[in-house]
Parts: sequence; C-alpha cells; structure tokens
Amino acid sequence: MQKILLGGVFTLAGVVIVGIFFVYGYLARLVRNVVEGVQYPLPAWDDLGEYFNEGLRLFAVGVVYALPMIVLVFAAMVPTIAMSAVHNDVAETMGGVMFSCVWCLMVPTSLIVAIWMPAALLFAAIDRRFSAAFEFGRIWNFIKGNAGNYALAYVAWLIARFIAPFGLALFCIGIVFTIFWSLVVGAYSFAQTYRLSLPQSTVK
Repeated sequence: MQKILLGGVFTLAGVVIVGIFFVYGYLARLVRNVVEGVQYPLPAWDDLGEYFNEGLRLFAVGVVYALPMIVLVFAAMVPTIAMSAVHNDVAETMGGVMFSCVWCLMVPTSLIVAIWMPAALLFAAIDRRFSAAFEFGRIWNFIKGNAGNYALAYVAWLIARFIAPFGLALFCIGIVFTIFWSLVVGAYSFAQTYRLSLPQSTVK
C-alpha cells in the first residue's frame, strides 16, 4: 500500500512532466523483477536517480513512436486551415476531403502503435537499451509467438484502466493512486507474458 501511495504522489507530479519519468523508471524495475522471478516484485522507492534516468529513456521511446501521429495531425490541420482561410467553397471542400483522408490513415496507425507500444517498452525496460524498442523483427516475433498471453495482458491492462477513474470517489485526488495502480497492473501483466515466453530452463 505504501508503494502504491508513493507512486500516486509521483503520478500527481506528472502534471509537470518530471514526475512521469520516475513512474516509468519504477515500472521498468517492476518488469525486470517479474521476469527474474522475484517473490515480491513491487520495488521500493529507493533509487530515484536510476528511476529518473530510465524513465526518461522510456519516455523518449514513447515520443518517437508518437511522431507518426503528430506528423499526420499536422498533415491534416495545416492544409485544412490554409484552405479554409481562402474563403472559397472548392478550397474548403478540398480541405475537408484531405482532412478525412488523413483521419482514415490516423485511426489504423494509432491502433497499430497502441498494440505495438507495450512490447516495445517492455524490451527497452528489460534490456535497458533505447534501441531495443526499435528491434522490430524481435518485437514482432514476440507478439506473434505469444499472441494469446499478450492479448490477455492487454485486456488486464484495459480493465485496470477502466477501473482507475473510480478513484475519483476517494476525495477526487484518489484517482492518481488508481491510475498508478493500473500502470502497475499493465507492467506486471506484460512482464509475465515475457516471462512465460522464456525457455523453462531459464525461468527461476
């Protein structure tokens, strides 16, 4: 409980960005503990320097994966705004069509990234390398070879995310603790998927 409460405090600090680095670093340590078979995998908040550095690396991975959506948003917005400023019916219609086309690309791209991202972050956390998040062949083989368990982990994470908003009932501020708890559930679930994918001889 104390670890979750502290995690909620750092999640709250995430409103100024910095706090989220500590949260990501903490989750990375949790992932490695699960993979290594630690009996009580939830780590202590005892190495904030390491958490910050590793969280910064994972945050950078997320930013890189978000770039395609950012580019698509700008690709949709800039021409639409420019054509709307012309005050011409044809130009406005073309702007609307372009926006619709880009939106049709953005939806499947966002879905693919949302499915892919947990595995990419998982590999970056386990290997402690930024580049591990972009070893596409290795990540694809992991997802494909463990599709059932990966899907179950994703569902567990989604359920936890669905429950998290009910933290508002705890004096409103309680949501930061339930959000952190949902992140812990997600990290634990995906780490277990990785652990189950290992050869039995290497599992403790």
